[in-house]
Amino acid sequence: MSINAYRVIKIQEKVPSTFNLWHDDKLMQFLDEEYHFYEDLNSENKGLATLPVEALEKALLSLSLDRDLIASLQDDIDAARASGELYVQYYCH
Repeated sequence: MSINAYRVIKIQEKVPSTFNLWHDDKLMQFLDEEYHFYEDLNSENKGLATLPVEALEKALLSLSLDRDLIASLQDDIDAARASGELYVQYYCH
């Protein structure tokens, strides 16, 4: 079995952003410690990172987060579930 790599032509973002890597400290610490969020990003913390929906659900249950951040994460969870996805991909730039 082979795995092919494809050049990305277009990335479409959901605006506004879900979270901020520099300012949402509790969330980023949790995502990095539990799910190694930064591993997929380059040295400038840019690139594509993928998280399981369960990571977002666990963050909502275990962290005390800002109301707007909770709503954004829940929106991503709902969108993933509605399309049958188990993961959410984030474009960080």
